[in-house]
Amino acid sequence: MARRRPGALTAVAAALSLGVLAAGCGQAGHEPATPVVSTASAAPSTAEDPVLAAAATRYHDYVVAEVAALQTATRSFTDAVRAGDIAQAKALYAPARVHYEDIESVVDNLGDLDDDIDARADAAGAAAHWIGFHRIEKALWADGSLAGMGPFANELDLDVFALRARVALVTFEPADLADRASDLLVGVSTTKITGEEDRYAHTDLWDIAANIDGAHTVFALLKPALLARDPGLVGRLDARFAAVLAGLDRYRAGPGYVSWSSVPPSELRALSDAVDALAEPLSQVGVALAGPPQAAD
Repeated sequence: MARRRPGALTAVAAALSLGVLAAGCGQAGHEPATPVVSTASAAPSTAEDPVLAAAATRYHDYVVAEVAALQTATRSFTDAVRAGDIAQAKALYAPARVHYEDIESVVDNLGDLDDDIDARADAAGAAAHWIGFHRIEKALWADGSLAGMGPFANELDLDVFALRARVALVTFEPADLADRASDLLVGVSTTKITGEEDRYAHTDLWDIAANIDGAHTVFALLKPALLARDPGLVGRLDARFAAVLAGLDRYRAGPGYVSWSSVPPSELRALSDAVDALAEPLSQVGVALAGPPQAAD
């Protein structure tokens, strides 16, 4: 899908600013995209395992709820951008992105939406087509001006609106859930822990915490089925999630986290090691789910 230029969106964005965004996702002129149906061959049939079927359904509901929260939080952020309120936009930037980072690995599989919403400058191709959160992040923290950012704010609203319509149609298999959790940890290791994600705002610890929270949500949903198959794996995951969460708690500040730039490199390495230690047993979840439940004693 060709990327839209922010300047071409004035009429549509004006309509959205009058309240169209609050309407249902099936509104005329914004038809949902073709359903994206995830199927994982390694997973046992959910029809044969009601516990796994329930986990997949609850994960879908979680994703839908997070995107609804993302839409609301993003609209508050973009309203501040359109108003030229730099201080308010800075305050709302990281809290809005939390809802995206919780389910980022799902969006990765939905075509161009991840690029449109979350592309970094070095991954966006031509500068004229760089849009999304990080384009506005640069304006806030590097440029110190929101001049010309109104169309980018409008575009971000539209793309999150499109995401909400899209996720309503996504379905999951249990092994998909395990893959999504593992992919979130890959994101932590490759762009968040290094400070590449929010390179201007340095709010990467917010993103890391959200990625871990998203992975932990998957684990919690799959835990009953995993306990019936590999209780030892559950014990390892419990311990390693606890270690990562304890490590993150050291950097809490108010409702969020300290600046990534304030954390010494040695402590970032320790946090990265804890995430890598968690990733190893998490990568085994899909295989464990493919097996039958253990017979009760």
